[in-house]
Amino acid sequence: MWPFQKKEKLEWLKHDESKKDQYSQKLFRRMLHDRNPLLVTLEDKYKAREYVLSKGACKVPELLWWSTERPVKIPWDELPEKYVIKTNHWSGDGIYFINNSNEPLKEVATEMSIGELYKIIDNGNDHRGKKVSKNWMARKLSRLLKKRYAMELEWATQQISPAGVMIEEMLTVDGALPDDVKFHVFHGKVGWIQIDVGRFTEHRQSIYRSDGSIIEQSNPRFPGITELKHLHERFSPEYIEEMVEVAEKLCEDVDYTRLDLFDIDGELFFGEFTNYHNAAHPQSDELEALGGSLWKTEY
Repeated sequence: MWPFQKKEKLEWLKHDESKKDQYSQKLFRRMLHDRNPLLVTLEDKYKAREYVLSKGACKVPELLWWSTERPVKIPWDELPEKYVIKTNHWSGDGIYFINNSNEPLKEVATEMSIGELYKIIDNGNDHRGKKVSKNWMARKLSRLLKKRYAMELEWATQQISPAGVMIEEMLTVDGALPDDVKFHVFHGKVGWIQIDVGRFTEHRQSIYRSDGSIIEQSNPRFPGITELKHLHERFSPEYIEEMVEVAEKLCEDVDYTRLDLFDIDGELFFGEFTNYHNAAHPQSDELEALGGSLWKTEY
């Protein structure tokens, strides 16, 4: 058993010879054996911006501030009404959506499905109405900069250096944070499109082919988006084709990665790359078989 498995209870991270050709098992073998330096660039949220810009495929959120200084000293008085704070080397913690405008962010529940490590802060109060001080955030970020990412088997995230804090513009759609549109790209071709809605209310997820048709799953990890049976109900065929082209261009240099994009009023913005989707947690039977067949690399 790996040292962090006891702490994190990630019992699925183990070899299973009977499932060696499935998607999650290939992700696990990537963790153990893939040392492609490009994976580090993609995982580094700061360096990934420059990589995306070099491709000229889509927009990136405006970078308002970046620093590797410790302790963290954020220039609060120089920032706009809305922005997002995060570190370049961590996931799932130390992410703050700051809104100091007169209009609170829409579609944010008291009990967010995304968990307590993300903070939606409207005029100094989080989604539960609790006061969140600037000093508290700065201290939390300073502590994160001293650490390597907690998932020890995710090699690329362990290699990110230097660790720093970045502040980007906040992207919104009709006063709410945008839904995730995620592209799983194998050897330069989109294998499936993942749509996540309600990350700050009640999380639901569905999977689609690149032509927009839904992939029915017999045992999905999350409840489906029942009202979205086909991506053409949300995006035009031409826009789906554009998104696929962007995803394939941005991911053409690696055998597999997940790319997150945001649709902001018909314009595509980069979100992030993820090389270890869901920490290699097994997906539905359908995605396990599909991902395994599309990913040709032998580790």
